[in-house]
This record gives sequence, structure tokens and C-alpha cells, in this order.
Amino acid sequence: MDLKLMQELKAGQIAPVYLFYGTETFLIEEGCTAIEKVALQGESSEWNRTVLDLEEVPIQDLVREAETASFFGGRRVVIGKNAWFLTTTRVKDKMDHRPEELLHYVSDPLTENVLILTVPAEKLDARKKVVKEMRKRVREVNCQPLAPKPLYQWVNDRLHQTGVKVHPQTVERLIQQVGGDLRLLAMEITKLTTYVGAERTITPDIVEELVPRTLEQDVFKLIDRVSRRRVGEALAIFYDLVHHREEPIRILSLIIRQFRLLLQVKVLAAEGKSEGEIASLLKVHPYPVKLALQQSHSFPENRLRHLLFYAIDTDEAIKSGRMDKHLAMERLLLSVAETRTS
Repeated sequence: MDLKLMQELKAGQIAPVYLFYGTETFLIEEGCTAIEKVALQGESSEWNRTVLDLEEVPIQDLVREAETASFFGGRRVVIGKNAWFLTTTRVKDKMDHRPEELLHYVSDPLTENVLILTVPAEKLDARKKVVKEMRKRVREVNCQPLAPKPLYQWVNDRLHQTGVKVHPQTVERLIQQVGGDLRLLAMEITKLTTYVGAERTITPDIVEELVPRTLEQDVFKLIDRVSRRRVGEALAIFYDLVHHREEPIRILSLIIRQFRLLLQVKVLAAEGKSEGEIASLLKVHPYPVKLALQQSHSFPENRLRHLLFYAIDTDEAIKSGRMDKHLAMERLLLSVAETRTS
């Protein structure tokens, strides 16, 4: 969650209107929950909390809710999800939103209530009058995927907030195993802390034992092994995935995606783009970009182009029935291993 927002809430500072946007929906949800906790102060959320989906109701209905004081006294929290009318995104069933009513409300909001608008979009449409005016009057919170360093800090803080003992290398291993999905990381942290209890320490070995690897992480590891000429280990990873009923064609699709990412990252880095800029341009989480930058050093650009086309040809050969899927994958992995670093 936004550090500044956390500090404000701890100090009891609650804004009458919040606007959350960004593609990291877990941070949006945590931010809303934190505001509710402080605003309602343990009062029954059944009566003092209202959630409306702005894909199903117009904004003017949400404004009427925000203008209505609590029947039982105290604060009310009114949440409007999917405020797509604040972005450039087009929705199929467009509601007849009247944003002027929202602007009228935010110019003089009911201080006894808290209105929260959320939209899982990367950015707002800054050209729209409603966005321009709201930015002057409401508390705006941008919730984007975390870059590698903030991601490490987020996981580290969440682990230590549980009060359990944590090995120094546990955070890095957990991120390697899970990736940058905050929701999944939070679930695995809960599982790990429950498992070790108050007496034991969460070690990298425990993470390895309890946290399932994602297929994406296995594919990254597979390519890493062949780039180091450790073909036997790469084949072992492949056949371990097959043994666990992963389809070779799905594994291949992720290999193609990884080669494409490696090539794009290598080209953009050569143009002087930073990790953050590359992630934004490719609309990819910053953590895979960091890993791709490291892995791309093992492949010259022209070789990456060749391997990408070869992987696509392999996909076509399997789907057309020209080649057995297991044999085709073996040939592809052997071809990758022939790469010479630049």
C-alpha cells in the first residue's frame, strides 16, 4: 500500500474522497480496506458500508449514496468500483454517467462520509474535465505493479509484520518462486507463517518445499539452464513438467513468449531505456523485465531472433502433426544450448 497513505491513516487523517487507479488491484483492495478500518472504527460494515459497481449503476446513484448520512450515526464508506468513465477504456454496456454530479459533490463533500472511486486502469484520461477537476480536490492513489526493489521491500515488510523469524535469503527465494503477483505472494506468506509458527524460522528450503513453482518460473529456469550449456538439467526440467501433466505445447508457448520478451528487452536496453521504461512500454511487470535483462546477456540479438523464429516453427510443426511434440521440444532445447554468448 502507498506509504504516504499509510502514514496519513495512522495519524487519523481521512480524506472525504479517494480515487484509486492502477493495474495492481491487490494494492487497491488493501488501500480500501485500510481506509474502511480507520473510518468505521469497528462499527458494523453491514450498515455503514456500501459498494456499487459503476458498470451496472450510473455515477449519480453513487453520489446520492455519498450524500446520505448514516442512519445510525458515525461515518459511512461508499465505494464505486470500475470507474471506467475516468479513463480512455471503452466498455460494452456504457452507462449514462453524469460526471458533473460527481464534480458538484467533490467540490463540497459530506465530511461525515468517505467516498472511494476505484478503476483498475494503468492511467486516467487527463484530458477529461472530470479528471482534471477531481485531481485538484480528491486524494489520488496510484497503484501500479511494484518495481524489483519496492517488491522486495513489500515482501520483506509483510513477512516481518507477521512476527515470525525470517532467514535473510527467504525474501529473494520467495519472489523467485512466485514472481511479482502480490495477491499470490500474500497467500503464500500466510501459508508459510502458519506452517512455521512462533518458534521456527522461514528458510529458503521451507519456501522451496511449500511454495509451488509457477510454470513461468520453470520455463525461465529451463532457458537459464540451456543458456549455460546445462542441457541435461534443462531436459530434466522439461520432463518433470511433462510428468506433472503440463502439455509440451503450453510449455512451448511460454518459451516463445520468453524469447520474445528477451529480444524486446535487449533491443530497448540497447537504446538506453531503463528497466522501468521498458516495463511501461511493454506493459509487463517490472520483475520479469529485470530477470529478462539478466538472461538476455547470454544471447546475441541475432541469435535471439533466430531462436524466436525456430520456436515458432516448432510450434507449427507440432500443431500440424509434422513432428512429435516431445522430439520437437528436445531439438529446440538442444538448439538453444548451441548459442554462444556475445
